[in-house]
This record gives sequence, C-alpha cells and structure tokens, in this order.
Amino acid sequence: MSLQQEDAMLNDDQHKLLTISDAAEILSVSRRTLSRWARLRKGPPRIKVGRSIFYRRSSLERWLVSLEEVA
Repeated sequence: MSLQQEDAMLNDDQHKLLTISDAAEILSVSRRTLSRWARLRKGPPRIKVGRSIFYRRSSLERWLVSLEEVA
C-alpha cells in the first residue's frame, strides 16, 4: 500500500477513531451505558490503547445494523 493510500484511509471518516463521549452521543446513550455494555460484552467493538478507549464509526454502524429486526 502506498503512503498516499494509507493517508487517504486514515483520513476517511469511517476509520476515524471516536472517543467514548463521541460514540455515546452518536448512539444516544450515556458514557456509563457504553462502559456497562463493554463489561457485559454486549456493545459495539472498541479499541483500547493503554488506558484510552476508542470506537470506529464504521464499527458503530455495523453494530447498529446487526441489531436490526424484521417486523
């Protein structure tokens, strides 16, 4: 992969790393709910870097789609 391709991928909004607050706002839940879901292994996939936690926007979207039910 070329350097330009890597830069384009990193700048893509779908791959942007979101903070817990950002993810909570997008999902319309509290930070505490996200933490509880993580503890129960029930919520969207997350990335832990040291003591910091991040979410990918694309992962949030895929997780939401996985929750869809047919009426």
